[in-house]
Amino acid sequence: MRDGLLANRSWLSLAMTRTRRLHLTLAVLLILGPSAGRADHFVITATEDSKDVAQKKAAEKGGWVLDTNLYVALTPNKYSVVRGPFAKPGDAQRLLKFLQSGKGYPGAYVKDAGEIRINALFGGKSTPPIAAALLGELHVTLTEQPGGGNPCEPQEPYVDVQLSFMSLERRADGTGEGVRRNIDLGSLTIIKRTGEIEHMRACWE
Repeated sequence: MRDGLLANRSWLSLAMTRTRRLHLTLAVLLILGPSAGRADHFVITATEDSKDVAQKKAAEKGGWVLDTNLYVALTPNKYSVVRGPFAKPGDAQRLLKFLQSGKGYPGAYVKDAGEIRINALFGGKSTPPIAAALLGELHVTLTEQPGGGNPCEPQEPYVDVQLSFMSLERRADGTGEGVRRNIDLGSLTIIKRTGEIEHMRACWE
């Protein structure tokens, strides 16, 4: 029985490592949960048919990948590289103007995505039981930070988002001890002033 429990926990640890994409989607949904029922504005810098292509662009040029099925006003079955969400369109427009000033985002635009559709998470290969199991195992820690402490963090007040799960570490006597382990997604933060979610994968400052 003990070995079976340890094996199950080892499998869970491996599964959690291999499903970072779904973790990020779940984290975003957990963060966006209170916004259900109101519009969210995004700066969209690219839209692709392939999630892999969209994620590569986000990694190289900034932003994070949004499954367009999650919002009623977006073209379905696409993957957009976005900045946001912003509750106020003016905040989104200011970021768009800043991005366009660098001439690296010629096709970027602001979009009111409409209301969020939580049930869209259950499409494709992700079933409600899988999502329910991961939501039950994941722990989200939100820590307020003043910002501006170093070049690798936002330069204004923000909330740091950390995902973790409970693993099982085997003792020398063969028993197990629950140990909480963080999931490395890079830096995931929420700007307090605008509500924007920022995903920094690496800082080279």
